[in-house]
Amino acid sequence: MDPWLEAAAIGALAVAIGLGFVFWGFRMFLILLPVWGFFAGFLFGASATTALLGEGFLGTTTGWVIGFVVGIVFAVLSYLYYWFAVVFLGASVGYGLGLGLLHWLGNGGDNFMGFVFGLIGAIIVAAVVVVLRVPKYLVIVLTAVGGAFAAVTGVALILKQVSLSELSGGIGGTVAAVDDLPWLWGAAAVALAAIGIVYQIKLTAQLEELALESYKNPGMTSGSTY
Repeated sequence: MDPWLEAAAIGALAVAIGLGFVFWGFRMFLILLPVWGFFAGFLFGASATTALLGEGFLGTTTGWVIGFVVGIVFAVLSYLYYWFAVVFLGASVGYGLGLGLLHWLGNGGDNFMGFVFGLIGAIIVAAVVVVLRVPKYLVIVLTAVGGAFAAVTGVALILKQVSLSELSGGIGGTVAAVDDLPWLWGAAAVALAAIGIVYQIKLTAQLEELALESYKNPGMTSGSTY
């Protein structure tokens, strides 16, 4: 397959999922989270293969197979368990922040050190998600921010401004990828995230917050609201 067509296909998927999360991240949480779970899990599995086996990102069948299997597992867990989905969403954004920090310090991140920094960031943000216990607003902020960077990176992939290999940090690779672009790209991602947060807060003003005890996906239990 033409490398650009491959990158453009993933870029288009990133734009579609990203915009969905930016504007309807909470209202469509049950529909979008399994998709996000697969997409993020796929990239995480592929990046873990790169870091641990020293292979090129998606350069071998092994990376594709592991990414696909991890993506399926994360998608299923995200659908079945609400709090797994919330914590995983936070972890995926934290992974990007950790990778972005390493990138800012001068390391490209496409190595084992990038994987470690990403994991540290994922653990920290996931812990914050659990401690704060306000999933509705966390979901709104995390989906808007994560979706904005994913969408902007998708556009950059299609326009050949970044390469597919720059996503080797998983979904968090979008932060590093945007950081490599002129500042207007980063500003666009931040502005898009801010617009999405405001829009989602207004859109969900009448919806109840889910209690911590409601750990199962609301769609899997009767009488639950979200």
